[in-house]
Amino acid sequence: MSYFRAVRLYSAFESLIFTALLVTWIGGMSAHAQLVLGWIHGVGWTCLCAAVAIGCRRGVFPWWLLAATVSPVGPIGSSIGIEILHRQRMSSPASG
Repeated sequence: MSYFRAVRLYSAFESLIFTALLVTWIGGMSAHAQLVLGWIHGVGWTCLCAAVAIGCRRGVFPWWLLAATVSPVGPIGSSIGIEILHRQRMSSPASG
């Protein structure tokens, strides 16, 4: 599995955790669930930022993706950015 694909999958997973955290917080659900999801998201987001930064240093990702990842929208920003990059790579003549 390529580094790009691994980070793409991890970003999507982290987006799901972030969404679950938002749903439990907005829905006023269990405080314990909010705490657990908050910690999972916090540690996961930090790891995602590190993975994207490593990818930027290796030349796998452009530096603007790191900015999207550390933005307030976090993993959703990185997922959108990675999908944009994926679609650009799929439509370029060199990919086929």
